[in-house]
Amino acid sequence: MKIRRRRNSTEKVMDRISVLPKTILHDILGRLPDKDAAKTSVLSKSWSETWFSFPVVAAWSKDFFNMPDLQLSPEDPLWLSRLDMFIGYVSKRLRRLHDQGLAVKELKLKMKYISDKMLVSHYHHLDEWIQMASESGVEVLGLHLALSLDKFYNLPLCLVEAKSLTTLVLTGGIRLDPAFLNHSLKFFSVRKLLFHSILLGDERVMEHFISHCPLVEYLTLIHCLPYKPSSVGDPPGSRAHYVKSLSLHGLQKLKQVDVQGIEEIYIDALNLENLRYAARIWDASKLNLSSYKNLRRLSLCFVRRADMWLLERLPKIPFLESLTLKDCSLSERINIPGPQLKFFKLLNCPNLKEVNIDAPNLLSCEYFGKDEPVISFRGISNQLEVNARIHMDHQDVDRLRQFIQNIEPQEVLTSLSLCIIPPYSIIESLATLPGSSSPPTIKHMQLCSFSPRQTQYFPVMNWLLSSCFPETISFSLNYSFNMREFMVYFYEMLMGSKKGECYCFSRGPECWWHGLKVVKITHLERTYENVEDLKAMLNALPFADNYEEEFISFTLELGKGGSDGQNLDSI
Repeated sequence: MKIRRRRNSTEKVMDRISVLPKTILHDILGRLPDKDAAKTSVLSKSWSETWFSFPVVAAWSKDFFNMPDLQLSPEDPLWLSRLDMFIGYVSKRLRRLHDQGLAVKELKLKMKYISDKMLVSHYHHLDEWIQMASESGVEVLGLHLALSLDKFYNLPLCLVEAKSLTTLVLTGGIRLDPAFLNHSLKFFSVRKLLFHSILLGDERVMEHFISHCPLVEYLTLIHCLPYKPSSVGDPPGSRAHYVKSLSLHGLQKLKQVDVQGIEEIYIDALNLENLRYAARIWDASKLNLSSYKNLRRLSLCFVRRADMWLLERLPKIPFLESLTLKDCSLSERINIPGPQLKFFKLLNCPNLKEVNIDAPNLLSCEYFGKDEPVISFRGISNQLEVNARIHMDHQDVDRLRQFIQNIEPQEVLTSLSLCIIPPYSIIESLATLPGSSSPPTIKHMQLCSFSPRQTQYFPVMNWLLSSCFPETISFSLNYSFNMREFMVYFYEMLMGSKKGECYCFSRGPECWWHGLKVVKITHLERTYENVEDLKAMLNALPFADNYEEEFISFTLELGKGGSDGQNLDSI
């Protein structure tokens, strides 16, 4: 008598999937993380064949090396075995595709956690892999190595044969040899080009490379260094320096450019829509475009006198929708006109005293800095949201209120959200500092950290709520100190005045508590109505050093309380 094993439903489903055409199975593998896609090769013979014909070869060093392994000597047998596994895996996959005449659509290698000293004797494998991929019609090539000015990897000339290349990403200790200048490159299919922290044997080789990508649409050049091997007696890297200038001509398809660390740049690209330019820190910089008419998004970083550049060019950018100024040196007073401007960021630009924004369609304005400039809006949209991130210390006791009062017109405060990095050493005398007037009401306050000392709880929170009254206030759980104790204290602080306590001073205006009628606590869309519920929720939170953007929010309402919160007058 024969006994047949009944296959479970999972096996039946796997059988139905495995008979699908290879193109569909490859599409399924392409939607999985690289590590999970590789695991399908052990499911069955059919899936193994599918995996080895899959035209995407991707390998990350972190999948082969544990962090302790990376601290070992290159001569250590364990380290050598890990490296052999990595090399064997990539070689086997590529060799099988290459020898069967199958396509290699993508080759992505990330080895930035393996030091150059460990890899240098194995660089010939990289040459072989790029050679096979180029001969197999590679479309996407990504190579990430550890940054090195001593033992770098010379990109092989065989890459010029990769005529089907659409995306080239090079990061780390990779050097473009001057020999590329002697070749007529034919990268006519390249749409995306990214060079990050690579070395240039000749400063001209980068321009030469880019000029032979006439259809490039997305170009990223970050901290690329012209470099020649050091002479005898020179320390490693002593002959490396930043690229001084770059001119890009004839790139009619170029839509997005991100350039960092180049002193002078000229771009001839009529269809450019998105430009991010970061100069070297506080160096003189020059940025010029052949046309600004299609520019929609502009970000400037470390640009000296950026406001003067904008004063001349903003009228030439009629459709600009997004503007970011970060770590730029500016005049004390700047004007930002923009009839189409929707998003504006002003980040860490010192010495500002006055910012005038004339943008009637503005939807979002973000500010981060240590100054309290007068920020005025003209013709504001009813959809405007203002977000500010402020660092505080014990010397800035009046600065928060001053910053809020410097926003004009005052109706903007109904859309103002403050993210405050509060002080760790607030002087306890803050508890006796009277406010000069009732605190202005703002939309939201977010605290990203707080003093772990319980003696600081009251003076800091009383000072904050005396400076401004937020409709909601939230506390981040992304920090390692115990927030539970503070959460309970703050709730009881808000509710404590029902017993007759008050935070007013003997002379002066009424304190913030007199307008407080309703307190509502929410976490992950759930409402908590009393301190016992709050304690239970806090005790249920996992003890961990880091949370993913998790907050506890307190809604503070003025006036007569509603049914969805606690009315202090009714307690």
